[in-house]
Amino acid sequence: MAKEIKELSKLPVEHQTQILEALCKNYQPIEIDDKVYLIPEAVNELIDNLVMQLNDLYVLREQDSVGKESN
Repeated sequence: MAKEIKELSKLPVEHQTQILEALCKNYQPIEIDDKVYLIPEAVNELIDNLVMQLNDLYVLREQDSVGKESN
């Protein structure tokens, strides 16, 4: 079911279209607990970078603990 965005309905159709197209282009879906949310692309990139950093830290931690076990 579609919901009306009242602020948009007050604008001319041309402006409504431009705004909705911009929203679609600048937002990306993310799924959390089986729910899909639209988030800005910059936030999605931030999340991706944080995940990569956590993975790097995990690998370094595992390598460090392996080196300590052999001593």
